[in-house]
Amino acid sequence: MPDTTGLSAVFSNLSKAADKQQLFDTAERFSKLSTLFPGAGPGEPTIESLRAEVARDVERDYPALQAAGTEASDRGVLRAVKWGEKVTTAQRALIDRYTAKGDQLLDEKKLFVCEACGFIFLGDEPPEICPVCKAPSARFSTVK
Repeated sequence: MPDTTGLSAVFSNLSKAADKQQLFDTAERFSKLSTLFPGAGPGEPTIESLRAEVARDVERDYPALQAAGTEASDRGVLRAVKWGEKVTTAQRALIDRYTAKGDQLLDEKKLFVCEACGFIFLGDEPPEICPVCKAPSARFSTVK
């Protein structure tokens, strides 16, 4: 049986994207699909499980996707892989900083997420332009 642990997150993300495009029926279908596939394990993820998943993505999954995109000569895939790799590398650095400093890392700082690509930024204000996808600061949401 194939590994389907990531499908819940994929369908959830597709639901959010369809909702933003005002494709509400499609968003609802993707949302329902996301509930059919269990997560990687019971309970909430821990910082260590997140760290392990991000490391796996950076060290194994992105190089495999890069190779597949290169073999297929698919510029769209290669661009998506590059953006994803940049975002995941930034997430990895943030997880490492959180592991070292704990909740002190978030003292007097805000966490912002680029709605276009998922880049995470820690600071007082979001960047003027996303360093990954070049979206304007208005595309950043504050994480509470």
